[in-house]
Amino acid sequence: MERTICYQGETIAYQLEWKHVKNVNIRVMPSGLVCVSANRKVASREVDRIVSSRAEWILRARTYYAGRAVQQMPVACQSGEPVCLFGKRYELQLERSNPERVVPEGTSLRMFVNDPADSAHNKRLFEAWYRAVCEAALTRAVETVYPLFQAYKIPMPQFRIRKMKTRWGSCLPVKRVVTINLYLAQAPVACMEYVVAHELAHLVRADHSAQFYAVLDAVMPDHKERKRLLREQRINCYAE
Repeated sequence: MERTICYQGETIAYQLEWKHVKNVNIRVMPSGLVCVSANRKVASREVDRIVSSRAEWILRARTYYAGRAVQQMPVACQSGEPVCLFGKRYELQLERSNPERVVPEGTSLRMFVNDPADSAHNKRLFEAWYRAVCEAALTRAVETVYPLFQAYKIPMPQFRIRKMKTRWGSCLPVKRVVTINLYLAQAPVACMEYVVAHELAHLVRADHSAQFYAVLDAVMPDHKERKRLLREQRINCYAE
């Protein structure tokens, strides 16, 4: 259900979902949508009060995401749209040709397609190419980073790639599975190597304790600079 509060003359709408949770949880999505989950035992007015107490944080989060909302990937797969790859910005250029292929050339990303007007097909072609590029980059990053963990004798995990809206990577230590965000291919290679190192470090320490960061310090002394570089990319992980 949708509810609203008023903060300093500004109306803030939020989506309330009843769940079996202990606390009232508030999330601001990159789109600006405010999602709140609460236990049914909590009165709606009390939820309003809690949301009001976090109103300033909600508005800051919205401003932050608004500043990040920069189109860096094609939406309709038409000539002139931007494509960001490994920290470099290209302009998409569609050309009629057979066989179909995608070729980076200078500041242009040339897509040779059978029918430039077939946006649905061309988008599938682009996404297949982009995923293949991301997979190849991930393979190189793992080949670079995994040997840095030799002293810890961790097993090589299974690596997966998928679209994620809120995280660059995740690790399931028990299953030895590491998942990397597909959108990470927009960032410089150093950023992908950092995310791989971060997730591999979870195979040594599953938490974010001081011991975990000691592992990161040992294998990648400049991980803080790489993390800062990743934040500066303003990558949009939610626009389709």
